[in-house]
Amino acid sequence: MATHYLYGTILTGEAVAANNRGDNIGNTTTLQKVFHQDDLHTSVSAEAIRFALRYRLQLEGLTNNLNRTYDPEGGKLYYQDEKRTNWNPEGEVFIDDDLMGFMNAEAAKKEREDEDTEGDAAAGETAKATKRTRPKGKPATKRPSPLAVGRAVSLRPYRGEISFNAVSGEKEKGKLTLYNAEMHCTEYQYSFGLNLNDVVKKENIGHLIDAIIDPPPVAGNHARFAYDFSPASIVLRVTSAHSSRIQNCFEHDEENRSYTAERLIKRIKSGDIPASELIVGGELASTPEGAKLKELGTEVFPGVKAAANEARKRIAGIGEEFDRLSNNGG
Repeated sequence: MATHYLYGTILTGEAVAANNRGDNIGNTTTLQKVFHQDDLHTSVSAEAIRFALRYRLQLEGLTNNLNRTYDPEGGKLYYQDEKRTNWNPEGEVFIDDDLMGFMNAEAAKKEREDEDTEGDAAAGETAKATKRTRPKGKPATKRPSPLAVGRAVSLRPYRGEISFNAVSGEKEKGKLTLYNAEMHCTEYQYSFGLNLNDVVKKENIGHLIDAIIDPPPVAGNHARFAYDFSPASIVLRVTSAHSSRIQNCFEHDEENRSYTAERLIKRIKSGDIPASELIVGGELASTPEGAKLKELGTEVFPGVKAAANEARKRIAGIGEEFDRLSNNGG
């Protein structure tokens, strides 16, 4: 059986991003930044997005089926089986381990400690002709993640927006009460890829689709800002191709102060992406480019949930092992 994938690119709505309690330079709290197309853009880490997708499973009441849960009050992580000693793909598996993989590097760490100990001992001895042998620990318990998530990058370049703030309450002499915060009014886009064959329990694919369509707040570095990371527009691809070709397919249209999917349209016209494999949903559908995508043979839906349901339907139709994935919304 061929390997099948679900690829996607999400474009959020436009809003103001700010980081109120994270890293700072002096008395200025900063946003993470990257250079994209030779310009400075703000960014949100892939780890923060993955954390939000995992936490969404917990918020949906699936705690008993999760290995790792988060206590927001204590800021601690709790595991049912941290060392994954009971991992068995032939039996029951935790949803988060199934989708996001894991690695227990304790055995590798033990080997490294043994090497360091032997090296220290050898430094004080003369060289010996006989070889030393040492027992090695068992291989690290690991499962490569079927899910890959890209870093979110602002659609609009960052132009240095900053706010001036003062700490509320009683002011104390000698303590800094004034601070600045970087902020950015922009959309964000990020891409993901899921190896459908590598997901042990195919019904877990549905949990991931639900989380992508309706994520909880996504952290910006060390803090959370009130920014809706749900898709305003979404492009999905169900395929057996090993390359996404739809990664970060939205671009800022500075002339019209909007966005464009022109590069995606060009790739369809060139034959690099079969239009029949694409599913488009959300605000893009009501634009002239959305109409062009439909004309080229892409399934276009006015809502992101309808697009997600179409993806479920296509995945369920791949083969018998995917039948458990319903084409109904989660």
